[in-house]
Amino acid sequence: MGKYLTIVLILFFSNNNGYVGKFSYTERSELAWSDFRGRPDIGSHFDASVNTGITYQWSYGKDKGAIELNYQVDSFCYPSLSWVKKGQMSDDLLSHEQLHFDISELHARIMRKRLKEYKAGKNIRRDLNKMYKLVERMRIIMQERYDEETDHSKNKEGQKKWEKKVETLMWYYRDYAN
Repeated sequence: MGKYLTIVLILFFSNNNGYVGKFSYTERSELAWSDFRGRPDIGSHFDASVNTGITYQWSYGKDKGAIELNYQVDSFCYPSLSWVKKGQMSDDLLSHEQLHFDISELHARIMRKRLKEYKAGKNIRRDLNKMYKLVERMRIIMQERYDEETDHSKNKEGQKKWEKKVETLMWYYRDYAN
């Protein structure tokens, strides 16, 4: 058994160049340029791109006829899919990319709130998948609007407005942080 575990760990590290494939907002909420390990898209008009998202898992059981829902919701950053073009690393650009990660965490909190308030119906799987798809669509729309209104970090006034907006929303959903 010990030999098998060693082999698995060696394969894991060799396939990922020693890097973790993802990390959660709970593990580390602040991005650093070292988290941008992917190959830059040279054809892109953008100087950097952070890849983030949310995931959820759930299960349920019955206790004395009542349905008890268990769930886990996380927001993640995927370093191997995040990139920055050579010579473009700046504090302003990193702050812009950080807010993308914050927006994903905001939507993880929204999902946690909705799950906490959910009253189990006849088709839990359908209900939860519908809930997740809606929150994910909201997250993507917000990410796109953020980039549009900040011109991908170039509009400093727009960037400040979005920083305040996301800070306020994160505070509002603070009870749903992991």
